[in-house]
Amino acid sequence: MTMILNGLHRTMLWLCAALAITIIAALSVQIISRYVFNAPVHMTDNIAEISLIWMTFLGAAVVYREGGHIGLDLMASRVSPPVQKILRIVLHAMVIAVLAYVLTQVRQLQPLMSRLEFGTIPKGPLTSKFMLVLLPFGLGAGTTILFALEAIWTELRGGKAEASA
Repeated sequence: MTMILNGLHRTMLWLCAALAITIIAALSVQIISRYVFNAPVHMTDNIAEISLIWMTFLGAAVVYREGGHIGLDLMASRVSPPVQKILRIVLHAMVIAVLAYVLTQVRQLQPLMSRLEFGTIPKGPLTSKFMLVLLPFGLGAGTTILFALEAIWTELRGGKAEASA
């Protein structure tokens, strides 16, 4: 299972890098076309915005697996290692619970969001607000839940998390 999650982690990392390049390229095209050629290209802002949304939610899952999110360890540093382990497990379980709850709420927004358009991008089944905003959130949250389950399993086994870059 760790090999599958390592592959998922690596794929998401590469996808985030590609999305960052897409953002830079779209904004560069927008700037050059607007200020050099005085003929702005439509949809470049939307492409950059959508790429940023996807990169944010997928990147959050990657950073979660790498343990890179901001944390406070004031209480954890003052307790024994077994209690620290329990605190880490409880923290991962709380992340799972919150994300699972939010995912149930997002599902209720799907009918409403599917009817809305996104900027200047032509309306279609793959360009609805649901597909462009809520889908990346769902994928990021679902992946974070998988990574949190992996972290709990690792804590219970007594090992260290194996995030690969």
